[in-house]
Order: sequence, then structure tokens, then C-alpha cells
Amino acid sequence: MVTPTSQYYQFLYALTDTAATQDANGDWSDTDGTWALVTVCREETNGKGSVIQTVDGQSLVFGSLIQIPKGTAKINEGTRVVVTKTTLQTPANLNDADFVRNQKITGVIIAEGSVLKCDCGKLHNRVWI
Repeated sequence: MVTPTSQYYQFLYALTDTAATQDANGDWSDTDGTWALVTVCREETNGKGSVIQTVDGQSLVFGSLIQIPKGTAKINEGTRVVVTKTTLQTPANLNDADFVRNQKITGVIIAEGSVLKCDCGKLHNRVWI
């Protein structure tokens, strides 16, 4: 169970890719992947248009900096993530575009995007999307 704190009061979900499956006829099918709650977090919008240097040397303007607790496993670059203000009863609903749109309108989904960079620091970890 992930419990919010005064420092980390939001929730970070990540999409994990699942392997393609093969049916009895030998046909391959793609799956949407699995959304799972990773940890609590705190999202900070990049209102100044600050730039980060990615692992491959590119300079990019990021949308949000997400602070996560020290000891949280590194989230790989390119991973799709969503930050919410409450926990979701059914994270699989994040695969549904209408659900995501409605949750943005109501303010449940605060930010979403692909991880541009993840830094595991001494005091806390940071994720840029």
C-alpha cells in the first residue's frame, strides 16, 4: 500500500509493456500494457520553460518535474507515466482515452507524459516528463 505524506501527496502510475502473445494459429497480438501504481510523488509544473540535458545529450524543455521518494526504483526513459491526485480503483482504465480525458477535466489526472530523464539522488529521486 502506498501512503501519501505531507511531502508526497500525489500518485505516480507507470505503463509497463507486456510481451506480445501468440495464439493457437500462430498469430501475434499486441497488448495495451499494464498500468500500475509505482509510488507517491509531488508534481511541479515547469512554468519557466527550463531545459534539461537528457542521457543522450539532447537539450529538451520538460513539462513537469516529479519528485519521488529516495529508494524508489529507477523509471526508464520513454516509460509512459501519469500523476494523479487520488489513487485509481482501476488503473487499467488509463488505457481508455475517454477515461483519461474525463479525469483531466475533473482534475484527478494532474500530468501525463513519457519519462525524459530519471535521476536517483541521495535525498530523493526526480523524474522529468
